[in-house]
Parts: sequence; C-alpha cells; structure tokens
Amino acid sequence: MADDSEQTREDPARLSLSGVPETMLWPLWNRAAEMRRQDRLIEDPMAAGLVARITYDFAGRFGRPSVFHPIRARVSDDLIRAFLLRQPHKASVVVLGEGLETQFWRLGAPDVTWSSVDLPEAIAVRQRLLPHHPAVHHVACSALDPAWMDAVPAVPAPFISAAGLLMYFQDEEVRTLLARIATRFPGGEIFFDTITPPISRRTQRGWQITRHYTAPPMPWGIAIDALPGFVGAIPGIELLSVQSYADPFPQRTRLYSLLSRIGPLRRRFAGGLVHLRIKDAPGNRAG
Repeated sequence: MADDSEQTREDPARLSLSGVPETMLWPLWNRAAEMRRQDRLIEDPMAAGLVARITYDFAGRFGRPSVFHPIRARVSDDLIRAFLLRQPHKASVVVLGEGLETQFWRLGAPDVTWSSVDLPEAIAVRQRLLPHHPAVHHVACSALDPAWMDAVPAVPAPFISAAGLLMYFQDEEVRTLLARIATRFPGGEIFFDTITPPISRRTQRGWQITRHYTAPPMPWGIAIDALPGFVGAIPGIELLSVQSYADPFPQRTRLYSLLSRIGPLRRRFAGGLVHLRIKDAPGNRAG
C-alpha cells in the first residue's frame, strides 16, 4: 500500500476535509455549476477546472447546485471592482476565510496587494491547487487572531471581505473582530454575508443538506432588519448597504424574491449581503 506522500504525488487533487474546512468546497461547487448556464452571473472557469480536477463527490455531498453562492460572489466582485476604481494608487484587498475562492483571477488578476487569510489547513489546500501569483500573499491563521492584521498592509486602506465566514463565529466574536478591523484599517471597506437566527439554530441541531452531508454549526445568525442596529453599535464603521440575497438578481431567485418581501418571512429566512465603510476620523487610527 502506498504511503500518504506517495498517494499525494499520485493524486494531488484528492482532498480529505471535514468540518468547517470542508465548506470551502461547497461554494466552489456552486460557482463551477454557474459556468454551465447561459445566464450566468460570474465568469469562473478556474472554479469549473478545480471541480473537474478534485477527487470529491460534489453532487453527492452538496446536492443540486444553488444560485446563492454565485450571487454572493458577484456582489463581492462588483464591490471590489468599484473599490479598486476609486483608488488613486495600488490598492490592497484582504480576504478572510478565503478557502478555494478564485476571486483574484475572476477580477483579472488586478495590480493589488492581495492577502488571503485562512486556517493553515485551508491555506495548504490553496497553495496546492491554485496557481502561484506574486501579488497573492497567504496568512495562515484564524480571522479571530489579531496576528493577521500585523501581516497585511494598513496603508493604503484595504477592502476586507469576510464572505461565508462570520456565521461560524459567536456574536461577541463578530463584534470584536469588526471593532478591531475598524481600529486598525481606517478608511477601508468591509463586505460580509449573514444567515438568520432560525437557520443558525437549524445548523446547530444538525442541518442535513443531503443524505451524505451535514452542515457544520453556524452560531451567528441575525435578522436582516436587525443589521443596521448591529452595525450602528460598533464604533468606527457605518453601513453603506444591506441587501437580501433576493435583491441583486431577482430574475434568478423569483420565489425567494417574492417571499423576501413578506415581513415575517424576510426576517426569518432572508440572509444579508452587507457593505460597510470604516470611518477615517480622529481617534480611529491604525496602531
């Protein structure tokens, strides 16, 4: 029998992941599936190539593809593109919990400093499967560890994405993380998405996505209508926009869009897409 090193050489795309690290494959599957559609929201041939290369039962684990991850990817792409256009000099982007996101290449490998922050296991997978690029720097630590803030540039003020991440933390951890970011990166912007409390509770009871896959617990849920108050209670940041997943492309989410207009259902099921600005004001300086 071949040892582990021999198996890795024979099949570099065979992955053994579980828990939260395995979730990096879920949005990858949905982004790759989006490439088969004529009305696709993103151009992500790299995701399709990765799904073809990786030895993993994507359909058996995650079921039929969903549009929600492509919607999140498109919204995030558009926000970062707009941010980069506003920068007079070389910009900085930080992606927390990046997993196997291929956003840097979807954006055309822009002239930026791109910092990918994730757990060591996830960074190892990125380095193994994604191409090397001199603009992309990997930081192997939890987003909750302030060490990553010392490893990425504070100037120029970065765009920080935490797509698909914050729901795995506790409420107080989310508040603390956002407050630290506001202190360290004045003038920057933040994007993240949310799930609702009922969905959070469902994951903590064991949400079986398919017969073969149970989503890991996601402790942080917040109703979309509660987001302005939540953001307003954190010093140094202001809310630029909050959308439900139904809002950006209603033609792709017709039933969900209709249900999201009904107040009680919106509060119960509508996840949020949140865009923040970090205030650049006295007393809110990097340090």
